Amino acid sequence: MSNETNQEEPIKVVIMGLENAGKTTIVDVLTQKIRYDQLTPPDMYPTKNVERTTLIEKNTVVWDFGGQELYRNEYLTDPENYLRFTSFAYYVADVQDYYRLYSSTMYFMTVFPIIIRNSPDAKMIILFHKMDPTYDPSKKELKKKFLDQIESFIESHKTSIEIFDTTIFDIKSITTAFSRVL
Repeated sequence: MSNETNQEEPIKVVIMGLENAGKTTIVDVLTQKIRYDQLTPPDMYPTKNVERTTLIEKNTVVWDFGGQELYRNEYLTDPENYLRFTSFAYYVADVQDYYRLYSSTMYFMTVFPIIIRNSPDAKMIILFHKMDPTYDPSKKELKKKFLDQIESFIESHKTSIEIFDTTIFDIKSITTAFSRVL
């Protein structure tokens, strides 16, 4: 009989998307670096490579993937190292960045099958982020365009995806999107 203790592996959460989509700000909300009474995030700098943050007493580790093209290429050349054993995969799309909609859609369609291949049981979630109070909800055209572009792609992979609208100005929207993780 072995004396080894069987410690439970932490839950791995990956959060991906283009740079400036709001991924790190979302992580800051989850770790309470941004509080409910704050209206603006602290000074933010682009995430370099992958930053790992532990949540809930070391039971959950969030892998915040830098969205710059240099880092995206690195993840894609070694996906097994970065994406294996993922429990939850969040893709953050900036609903206010009209000029990068196509790039965001293409990146999603690139990483989605790679995540499925490396972690077939991962729960897939899309966050349409920056649904801020100043954002006109009647103009949800970017969200609709994104979903229209990926609809047949998602159906062909026979995987369900959860979708949430999030904003830093309604922290509950973020905590709701991560409620299964938390």
